[in-house]
Amino acid sequence: MSKNKQMHSEMTEIVGADHATAGPASIAQGVYGARGNLELLACDADDGLWVFWFNADHDEDPLQTPEVPPGRWSAGLRFAAGTRYLDAQIVQSPIGPNHLEVLALDAEGALQSWYWSPEAAFVRREADAASDVARFRLDDPAHDGTLRVATLGRDGRAPAFESAPLPYPERSWHPASEGPPLHDERAGRLLGELGALQRALPGTARSAASTRHGGTVELVWREHDGLLRHRGVPA
Repeated sequence: MSKNKQMHSEMTEIVGADHATAGPASIAQGVYGARGNLELLACDADDGLWVFWFNADHDEDPLQTPEVPPGRWSAGLRFAAGTRYLDAQIVQSPIGPNHLEVLALDAEGALQSWYWSPEAAFVRREADAASDVARFRLDDPAHDGTLRVATLGRDGRAPAFESAPLPYPERSWHPASEGPPLHDERAGRLLGELGALQRALPGTARSAASTRHGGTVELVWREHDGLLRHRGVPA
């Protein structure tokens, strides 16, 4: 097997082992690099958020990021210090151009709205997406950059919210008729097929589609040892 094939063989990898992260993580197909990287977002165990990215390029592609070789995860970058978070999700935006969108649930129940741009890195918006939130799930953006999120409130209600992208980069959030399912059924099913369901902490499995290898489902979960795992599953 060639070195390149070894790098890109679908094996379970531990992400961020050098950092104390907690709760579920979120993974998304990015657009940077020759083939589109992966973005993984996780909460620090005590303070702030961690973002990791996977270099999906091949050995023969132009090496644009020598600090992270093809087929490897980055060491991670921490941001949003000063706040403890319970959950966070990241998606690639089609506008900005190509900014990243983040919703992060803090310990007080505020669903914070963030975005990343090459110029300013991660910036928190003044307007939160929702308050008194216990759980949430962010949908993939629409073609025009509109975001939808489903929430479960601390009072047991389950409102959904929507945000049009204008005036970007600011966002305002309004009630929506429906949002995405709160539970990622695909992630749970794939975890079962991999035989990792019993080892995974409940509620931590999430998935996202990517273009790697002609179509891959990127699966991320946390096991009882506290570590995050990533696995690419052929679509």
